[in-house]
Amino acid sequence: MPLSLFPEGQVSLRSIDLRSYPEVKLRLHVNGNLNTSGYTLQEQLGNTVRLTEDIHLSQLETKNPIYLNISIPSYTNAEDRRWLLQLVQQLVRFSEQSGGHSKLHIQSDQTLHVFERIRSQVLDVSFPFPKENNLQFPIRNWERFVDSIPTNETKEDHILLLVSFANEWPDRFEIPEFARRINGKNLHLIVLSPNSLEANKLVSYTKGNFYPISKSESFEYLFSDLKAMMSPDWVISYLSPWNLSLWKENEVFGTLTSVTNGVRFEYQYQISSFKTLYLKISDPFVFFPVSLFLILLCIASLYYLRGFEPIQNERRNGIEKTAILVPEGENLERKEELAVYDRMYGETLEKAAKDREIALVTKEKEILPGVSYTYAVIQVREGSQIYEPIPLQWDEMTIGNFESNHIVLHDPNVSGIHAKIKNRRGKYILFDCLSHSGVYLNGKKLLRPKVLHNLDEIQLGKSILTFRGRY
Repeated sequence: MPLSLFPEGQVSLRSIDLRSYPEVKLRLHVNGNLNTSGYTLQEQLGNTVRLTEDIHLSQLETKNPIYLNISIPSYTNAEDRRWLLQLVQQLVRFSEQSGGHSKLHIQSDQTLHVFERIRSQVLDVSFPFPKENNLQFPIRNWERFVDSIPTNETKEDHILLLVSFANEWPDRFEIPEFARRINGKNLHLIVLSPNSLEANKLVSYTKGNFYPISKSESFEYLFSDLKAMMSPDWVISYLSPWNLSLWKENEVFGTLTSVTNGVRFEYQYQISSFKTLYLKISDPFVFFPVSLFLILLCIASLYYLRGFEPIQNERRNGIEKTAILVPEGENLERKEELAVYDRMYGETLEKAAKDREIALVTKEKEILPGVSYTYAVIQVREGSQIYEPIPLQWDEMTIGNFESNHIVLHDPNVSGIHAKIKNRRGKYILFDCLSHSGVYLNGKKLLRPKVLHNLDEIQLGKSILTFRGRY
């Protein structure tokens, strides 16, 4: 947190680097020359102050990029048009030389004219400069332009340069709100206009720079200041005399002074476990290896656990199906019937394919009691209505009120898939598919699968099904 260093605005603190602590690096931007000798630096922790033994000052090689957001008025004659284009061209060229880019806005009460990432080469006599009427509400127009500029979340210089020919701004009552928007966008304001109370008030609210447009030396000062902003930053590196732990909470105040140069610069930094962890993770030599390790660990875990997925799903699905199909309030006898049925025949759960194949082979070898039929039908009677006989032509036929069943019963007391009949070598076996109301064969409740005989009556809900077989 910089407090003061040289004259106002001459030096600014860009960042404090603690990644190599106890080595501390201060990145400063200096608008002017910096004498590299005669400095002392001290750090204060609590009420105790310690001096550092060695200070290194070095200047970076790369220039600071300048990002310009320029707003100019429209022209009234050819001379104004030529002068405005020359001014913008020089400003944009400065930005390009620093490695930044520029955005141009032509002031208008009706239309928002904005040119993104404009180049200095296009700012010649052929540039499509729109001609607009005299501006009545300059601040409202500038507010729309500022709203189109993204918030500056970096330490780089993003400049809002406003050019105006007006001596008075009719909407000057909006200056405080406009200044708040500029500060919220983290923009450095430069105003080039006639010397007026409105312009000076706006500059004072935003701590910007004002250049009278009527004075020729203002343009020399403007470009001189822009050139100083382009100058490379300085880095002050030193070893902290405290050598604190990175995993404890501490707040350190530092002071850089030079009696011969008349310098006093104060700052502060904090050390905490959270910030230390963030710096460790953000280090690419730590982040990428750790990320790769975690990805490989997840892949290995998924590969290892995939063998347990069918068994876990089978158990979970069996529990869910039982919970769904058995209504609340079912008596204990019904639950025991389901358990016996499931244990003996395993038809209530979707077992793994291998277990199902073993069970089918075992059943095929069993000798079932009962008579074999070459042809069989089911005749359905719902109330007083008797339907046509339905041939049992498939190895397995389901019965219920779902339309997808082989035999559909339009009875509200019948479950979706209520029962099924399986054909095993001419013997037709009746199964209860965990229905709500159960299955009754010849007036008795079906507790386990049974082989059907000719003229057997099956009751599902209020529907009666008659089995007829032919040898």
